[in-house]
Amino acid sequence: MKNYTITLFLFLLINLVFAQNSKFEYYGRFTPTIQQEKLNEVNSITDISPQIWSHLAMPNNQRNELEKKRKIDYALGCYLFPLGGYNMVVDYLAIEIVTTNNGKLTTYKSTSDKLTKEQKSALMNADLGSDVQIKIKFKLKNKDYDTADIYKKIMEGQYSITIVPAMEAEFPGGFKQISAYLNDNFLNKITQKGNTDKIRQTSLKFTINEEGKVVNSKIFNTSSDVKIDQLLLEAINKMPKWKPAKNSKGIKVKQEFIIPFGGGGC
Repeated sequence: MKNYTITLFLFLLINLVFAQNSKFEYYGRFTPTIQQEKLNEVNSITDISPQIWSHLAMPNNQRNELEKKRKIDYALGCYLFPLGGYNMVVDYLAIEIVTTNNGKLTTYKSTSDKLTKEQKSALMNADLGSDVQIKIKFKLKNKDYDTADIYKKIMEGQYSITIVPAMEAEFPGGFKQISAYLNDNFLNKITQKGNTDKIRQTSLKFTINEEGKVVNSKIFNTSSDVKIDQLLLEAINKMPKWKPAKNSKGIKVKQEFIIPFGGGGC
C-alpha cells in the first residue's frame, strides 16, 4: 500500500462560554481546497480556484479601487456587474506560486495568469495536504492614459488553497460529534477561571493513519499550561477510530490535521 502523508489545515470557529460548563462548537473547515487529482487540469490561476480574485486577501483600499475599476470597465449595462472580468482591468506584474515539495518550499514566478511549465510541475509534485500560496502583483489598466496616481500603484494580494485527498478522513458522527467529544473529554475538565485565553492560543497536530487511528499527536502551539496541554493530548489520543482518507483509486492514505482552537488559523 502506498504510504502518503496528507497535511490538512482545519480552521475552527469556536464559541467558548465558561459558565458551569465549557461549550465548544465545531463548524468545520472554511478554507478552500483542491483535490490532488485536479491539479493536472489547471492551466491558469483561476483553474486552481475560480473564486481566487473575489477571495484574494489584500488591503481594503486596494480592494475598493479594484472593484470600482472592474464595475466601470466590466459592466453589462446599467448597474449590472457580472462576476469575473478581472483580466480586463489589471496588468500582471508578477505571480508567485509557492508550493511544498518533499517538505521544502519552492517558488516559481510568472508575469501572466497562465501557469508556466515550472509552476504546473511544482503543483503536480506538491506534498499532499500542503498549502499552495499564490501571490499576485498587478496594476490597474489605464485605457484612457490617465495620469492619476491610482494607475501607478502596485497592488498585491494573496490566496492559499489546500491540497486534499479525494476522500478526507471523517470522524464518526461528523462535526457535531467532534464537538461533543471534545466538550466531554477536554473542555469540561478545565472550566477554571482564566483558562479561556489559554485554550484560545492552543493548537495541536495529529495524524489519522490508514487504519483510522490517531497517531503522532503533539502540541503545535502550547497553552503555556502543562496540565491543559496534557489533557488535550490525552483526549485526542483516546479518540474513537476515524474513517480513513482515500485517494482517487480508493487506497487508504494518511491525513494530518492541525487544529487551532483560537479560530485564527495556522
